[in-house]
Amino acid sequence: MYEWTLEDLYPSFESQEFKQDVESYKALKGKFESLTLEDSIEGITQVVKLLEESTVLTGRLYNYIHLTLATDTTHETATQVEVQLAGVSADLQATYAKVSKFLGTIQTDITTDPFLAEYRYYFEEAKKEAAHLLSDELEEVLAKMSISGGKAWSQLFDFMWSSAQGEYKGEVVTLSEIRGKAYDSDAEVRKSAYEAELKMYDAIKEPIAFSLNHIKKEVLTTSQLRGFESPLAHTLEASRMSHETLDALLEAIREYLPNFRKYLRHKAALLGHENGLPFYDLFAPVGNSSRTFTVEESKDYLIENFKTFSADLAEMTEEFFDKHYIDFYPRKGKVGGAFCANLPMIKQSRVLTNFTGSLSDVVTLAHELGHAYHGLHIENHRPLNQDYSMPVAETASTFNENIIMNTAIKEASDEEKIALIESQLQDTTQIIVDIYSRYLFETAVFENRKQSFMFSKDLEEMMLSAQKEAYGDGLDQSYLHPYMWACKPHYYSTGLSFYNFPYAFGGLFSKGLYAIYQEQPEGFVEKYQELLRATTVSSVEDTAKVLGVDVSTPEFWKKALAEVAESIEAFIALTPLNK
Repeated sequence: MYEWTLEDLYPSFESQEFKQDVESYKALKGKFESLTLEDSIEGITQVVKLLEESTVLTGRLYNYIHLTLATDTTHETATQVEVQLAGVSADLQATYAKVSKFLGTIQTDITTDPFLAEYRYYFEEAKKEAAHLLSDELEEVLAKMSISGGKAWSQLFDFMWSSAQGEYKGEVVTLSEIRGKAYDSDAEVRKSAYEAELKMYDAIKEPIAFSLNHIKKEVLTTSQLRGFESPLAHTLEASRMSHETLDALLEAIREYLPNFRKYLRHKAALLGHENGLPFYDLFAPVGNSSRTFTVEESKDYLIENFKTFSADLAEMTEEFFDKHYIDFYPRKGKVGGAFCANLPMIKQSRVLTNFTGSLSDVVTLAHELGHAYHGLHIENHRPLNQDYSMPVAETASTFNENIIMNTAIKEASDEEKIALIESQLQDTTQIIVDIYSRYLFETAVFENRKQSFMFSKDLEEMMLSAQKEAYGDGLDQSYLHPYMWACKPHYYSTGLSFYNFPYAFGGLFSKGLYAIYQEQPEGFVEKYQELLRATTVSSVEDTAKVLGVDVSTPEFWKKALAEVAESIEAFIALTPLNK
């Protein structure tokens, strides 16, 4: 009941449907090679339709495999099939590169054809991508080498992290379980769990450090080969976002860091700390935040609040709970954290979380259901128009958080309001201050990896340095977290470099949009849905313009951060130290 079902993708790995699709996947290369790459409406249409078929087929197969492994990293069949298909995928890369080059260099006016005209933005992006593609032979070599390179190191990280165990108060626990205790209402539990967690990394930190080093080296190499100035430049182009926008975002964040530090110092004083907040109390509940939720209570709470915004969001949420689209509880072999996988090929999504019943867990559910809501509004795009870039990927998710928290705060008593505002500030501090530390850390990792190998002790020092720069005197410098690089899967992918600033972008973008909604609610929902649909067929900057927002200057970001600063002052006013 509390685990998701994947039967709408495939009944099983042994099913005829799955086996047929594996064979169809293997046959794709032959189909592509039989095409005549002719620069005409008919020739381009044939290529695009086969790409659509390939996208749907690949998405279905790989999501089934990855979602199976997400809840059981030791699943032997899924692992074997993934390895098998990796070889097929590598063989296809040169073909895809050849097709991408073709689409990026066509001269035919595709806007004269109704079908191809839907792909106007797709073709614009194909032209940019073609400029960074290598020869067909090199693309194939890179793809094949990545199987035993970056992809293998990513698999090692997943396996090491999910299988790591330690002892806590006489019981064997996983890293996912011990990290969940950071939200416990008992101060002794939070501190002892933090100490136990740090010890648990001893057994896995060096293999994970090797993973990180080799993944980042591969990214540096491929970015250089493709003619990018840096991995960040590569990420920004893939994100459909300008460096000007990133600079504007970071400028605003740096200006408001003192506000966050003020909040952290105040929270520290409330908890009896004199030198700033120790890392183990970042998520300590303040006020009457001891309320816990069952899965059923979280369902009712989310639906009730989502109804105040949009009927289709509430209906979608009910469907997720009722049709078992969510995998709730932590268990051995299950990956940590939370995510949502959009499955447009079956017009569904799946949400994974490690639910323990805290308010934070309910907010996490809201966040992931926001991703699902985003998926709902792009699932009717054509298959090649269903991918949104990293910065806007967090728009609907963090907007959902605002719906839940802001509505709850308005209705709360002063005592409960303290807990809700502080919980919201916890989350905002994570997506702004902690994300900024992760951005600083990853920047340093790439810079250092150009010349040297970084052992765990080196990475620990770099992470501590990044935390000190971001958090400043808001944290107790004696109690930081040197292993934050060892528990965040976003670092361990050759295709997700700098998956940190998108959280800050999404969080502040959503806060800014929510402020617009509060000021001008009439017609907002329809415009917001239009904006979500635009995310897959527009640049970040053009997407924002749907609601009249300019994200390339600091002003919008500062306005959103000013709202956070107001919440900090409200929290401090509600919790005077001399009370």
